[in-house]
Amino acid sequence: MAVVITLLLAALLVAAVVLVAVPSGSDGESPWVAFRRGLRARRDPDAEQTEAARAAAARPVDLSLADFLRATASEGDGYLHPDELAEDLRLARERAAHVLRVGRETTRAHDVGPDGARSHDAHR
Repeated sequence: MAVVITLLLAALLVAAVVLVAVPSGSDGESPWVAFRRGLRARRDPDAEQTEAARAAAARPVDLSLADFLRATASEGDGYLHPDELAEDLRLARERAAHVLRVGRETTRAHDVGPDGARSHDAHR
């Protein structure tokens, strides 16, 4: 029994030393003042804390996934519009073909010299 009391007193002493010796927090408030403010708020909670405690104490609703999806289903356009997607793909294909066509023409223009001879033939 004496060992338990000694350990309890030692733990209380360590807690008191830590509470007093810890430097102040980011808001410049001492740990002792913060402790007292927290204790006071626990005894007399404000409206926000009371509402948070009430929400935490509420029983969860057991609902199947099918019931949840049925209850939250919305009538209207979905996220995916196939017509717009097809149009975007068509435009992307046209742009890619244009870039490739211009790239080929540029390469051909660089390969042919001013006299009409191909530049890689001149290096042979």
